[in-house]
Amino acid sequence: MSRQAIAYVHQTGIADETAKQVFLLLAQHTETAGDPYRPEDIPDIMGLNLNDSDIPGLAARAGIEPEEFRRQLRGMKQHVPMDVLEHSDGVWEIVYGPSYSRPPKPRAAKPDLTRGGPHPFWLPGWEKFSTWGYEQGPGGHQHLYAQLIPNQDGADAEPRIWITPPRHTVQTVDELAEAIAEALAPYQPVRMPASLIKTWLTTAPLSSR
Repeated sequence: MSRQAIAYVHQTGIADETAKQVFLLLAQHTETAGDPYRPEDIPDIMGLNLNDSDIPGLAARAGIEPEEFRRQLRGMKQHVPMDVLEHSDGVWEIVYGPSYSRPPKPRAAKPDLTRGGPHPFWLPGWEKFSTWGYEQGPGGHQHLYAQLIPNQDGADAEPRIWITPPRHTVQTVDELAEAIAEALAPYQPVRMPASLIKTWLTTAPLSSR
């Protein structure tokens, strides 16, 4: 049980009692890093993989039918910004957290992200020293790169993650976001969707403006 995830559910202020009960059950099955006795330290990203076979038991705890529980899952994004992915193998991938409910707004003066760099990478915990941009490869072909350094490693540390040829040859910001999401997976309790990574590449949080 994650006290942080449960605290987050209460902070969202969901008015629909059934949806709130379902979300609380999801929070109880969420694992988060950090001190379990400091529920105020809510991670930016939380989530879980839920097997469809677990739904009847959870539905019984919520006092609803299994199909109604599934309907609540599919409609959860109407109450709280989040990702709910229903896979064909019976696994529900659910990702949520403050980064969804308080998304960064576009910067007033947005840089030209189609060229140059280095540009900052604003993912919390990686934003102090990580950069990305464009560079010329053999034959004059342009590609994107990223070098990601956790804040705790310091400015002089070698990047933990390099997104660069020959292992990665990416041409668009969407491709770069997907490559970063895959590379960051071992460092995160839940794999971040590439769409969320893209926001940390292209927009700055309010606190940086």
